[in-house]
Amino acid sequence: MQMEHRQLRERSEGKLRRALGIPLPGEAKEQLDRIGADDRGRAQQGLVSIKEGGTISYKHIDDLRPLDMRFVTAAEREEVRWLKERVERRKQGAEAPPIPTHLR
Repeated sequence: MQMEHRQLRERSEGKLRRALGIPLPGEAKEQLDRIGADDRGRAQQGLVSIKEGGTISYKHIDDLRPLDMRFVTAAEREEVRWLKERVERRKQGAEAPPIPTHLR
């Protein structure tokens, strides 16, 4: 759980917004700012994303059980996949990938 607490702290400090960088074609700065602000707010509330049954939802860190960690990892993988795709599209000068539903 120490790692999850560290990640919450980093998210509450704006880590996701910094990772998003500048908008790609088809994105607006305001859209990225909102995604970052929403993520900071959830982190400040102690909410961790979990992916269960193909759907991402949020659970308070104090309510996580050891069995939930696989769902936390699945949600993290989806976010990382999207961020990596943004990097690749930036290199290609391509349009932005669709924003994951849980971040809209």
